[in-house]
Amino acid sequence: MNRPCVFAVLLGLSLAAHAAPPDLSGFWNPMQQIEPDPVLSKFVPAGTVVMRDTGAAEFGLMEFGGLKLKAAALAKARSWDPKQDMTVANACRIPSIVYALQGPFPIEIFQGTELIVMRLEYMDMARVFLLGDRPEWPAKAPHTKTGYSRAHWEGEVLVVVTTHLKEATITNNGLDHSEAMRVTERYRLTEGGRMLVVSQEYDDPEVLENRGVRYIGFRRAAGDHVHAYDCDPSFAESYTKP
Repeated sequence: MNRPCVFAVLLGLSLAAHAAPPDLSGFWNPMQQIEPDPVLSKFVPAGTVVMRDTGAAEFGLMEFGGLKLKAAALAKARSWDPKQDMTVANACRIPSIVYALQGPFPIEIFQGTELIVMRLEYMDMARVFLLGDRPEWPAKAPHTKTGYSRAHWEGEVLVVVTTHLKEATITNNGLDHSEAMRVTERYRLTEGGRMLVVSQEYDDPEVLENRGVRYIGFRRAAGDHVHAYDCDPSFAESYTKP
């Protein structure tokens, strides 16, 4: 190989190494159940159960999509009363991202070089993904429903790891995660950028004996934005009247 060819090859490798990441920015409408993405599923540890309750689907009583609960979590789930969730006090209780992202509501993404912002229409939630080499948060740092998210690119896949999540529901039927929950998400574009697929893995050593993952799909829709959710707890009065 002559020198010009060698230079061209090296230049091509250099450009590929520094290529801009895919742009996830835009408005995305949720899809119903999707099959495990063949690319993202390769990163999911063996033995992780696939939870098929994305979109409007909900598990029934004592059904957790293959998740195995520790004794205390199982006892708590058995005592769960669904009527308590439909009270004025609880009707607008905000979930964490573990339940919020897979719900049947759109999202909007704003992508920068230092951070990515995701707005969820559900409960007017907002997430910030800090890109690059970011430090771990101290264990005693505040826990919130959106947590602390660090992100990096692995080729064309965005990897987001979230910790410091406040206790909230996993499956909306009595199973709650603890503040030890660790969520690992991977995002990638398919179909020429028209579809966004996500794997969201759950690891909670205080509540779960195993790991779970949901596969979530979104369709790009131009010219729209998330709207105000404006949850009104008074709607629960129709459920609590005798």
